[in-house]
Amino acid sequence: MKRIEINKMKSFFLLLAFIPLLFTVGCSDDMGEAVQYKLLEEIPEPTQINFVGHWLNEGEREHFVRNIAREYEFKNQDVKINLKFPEEIYYDELDRKSNEKFTARVIDEGITDWDILRINGEYREVYDILGDPDWAKKNLVDFSQIEKFKEGTVPELLTKESMDAWNGVIPGPFVEGQYWALWCNRNVAKKVGIEVKQFGMTFDDFIFYLKAVKDYNQANPKDKIKAIFESYVWETTQAIAINLYASLLDSPEEFLSQKITEKRLMAWEKTLEALELISSFDPIDPTWRETEWAETQEDFLNEEYLFYINGSWMYNIWSGIDKVRTLNCMPTEFPGFKPHKIYPAAYQVTWGVLKNAPHKQEAVDFILAMNTPEIAEAWSRYTKCPTGIKGNLVSTNFGGDQFENFANYVQTKFGTNIYRYYESGIWVLNDNFSAEKMNFREVIEGEMTAEEAMRRLRRKIGR
Repeated sequence: MKRIEINKMKSFFLLLAFIPLLFTVGCSDDMGEAVQYKLLEEIPEPTQINFVGHWLNEGEREHFVRNIAREYEFKNQDVKINLKFPEEIYYDELDRKSNEKFTARVIDEGITDWDILRINGEYREVYDILGDPDWAKKNLVDFSQIEKFKEGTVPELLTKESMDAWNGVIPGPFVEGQYWALWCNRNVAKKVGIEVKQFGMTFDDFIFYLKAVKDYNQANPKDKIKAIFESYVWETTQAIAINLYASLLDSPEEFLSQKITEKRLMAWEKTLEALELISSFDPIDPTWRETEWAETQEDFLNEEYLFYINGSWMYNIWSGIDKVRTLNCMPTEFPGFKPHKIYPAAYQVTWGVLKNAPHKQEAVDFILAMNTPEIAEAWSRYTKCPTGIKGNLVSTNFGGDQFENFANYVQTKFGTNIYRYYESGIWVLNDNFSAEKMNFREVIEGEMTAEEAMRRLRRKIGR
């Protein structure tokens, strides 16, 4: 009885399966084509978001951007992300201002195919070109007014200071966090017989490390190690002086002040005396004025230097060259006379949506999709850098590798008590007195004494 019922059911389903076939056979060829055309016509073309990316050829950071675009397209089948990198559109490696020039041109022309621009924290640079302090407010979507954006952002960055940096708006998420470090090659440290501190390095520690390199070179004249990398293309050793100087001041506000005080002058004098002592160990390769930065990035991996000063993005550049040798690289805290109260780091807005974008709302939705814990964790995992997006990994305890530990250390210890590195390159006492203008270079290379450098400085300011 049961077998008969099952057979009846099978027959019923077979009949159902054949009905569409019978219908198709009974239709004319023209009708079949019409039905097919109508079905195709009802499938809308996906909306294309034209997106200027970032970090081409920078290892995991490039993968991060490409994966964001791919995953968003997969989850949103009605959207296509047209990702183009600056190098494919306008970037000129000989013109370091080519990015802000492109942004300014797009805004100035008023009509664009682009939805999302790479703005990369460059408010001031674009302002200098356009001459309009309100260029961001007039032309970019203000994400500070969007609740979903505020929910996904580290609260310490939702401040008046963040809005002041863009003259009253926040034009996008703080995807990229970065810190500066005194990178150490651990194999070189072992070779010269030292163990370099990752955190809390004192000035005396630093001198001990430089002495170890000099002693090694004297004992091994055919296998010399260079203590500190430097390049004329991008001079970075002054960061040592800036951070020594900052460690002598009592607060971030005092360091960031533009007021020349006797206390700040005395702090710089002690810094110059420290540089004079550093110079006695010949730490900088005398050929640095012929050293191309882009062409010598592998030298640190090749164990030619003990220290290399630069940002956390170097992990991505080096891992793109050789992942295994990159594991020998360790970011360390700059030396200080006392514990630092402020540190060179930044959280910057990488992308902005144009108000006159062809697909503004779709672009806003895409940018908001970046401002989530999943993206924060992916960024930390891929790039080993901090981020201003709220997520689980940005506040975890130590326990990862040396890169994640350092990112967590900077974020946990300093919070928003940070300054952008380029600021340290511009000034020490105020806009008129940068480290370079105050004879930093002459003292660290042993061409001038600290006493003479200070005498010249006091003569300039009449004190």
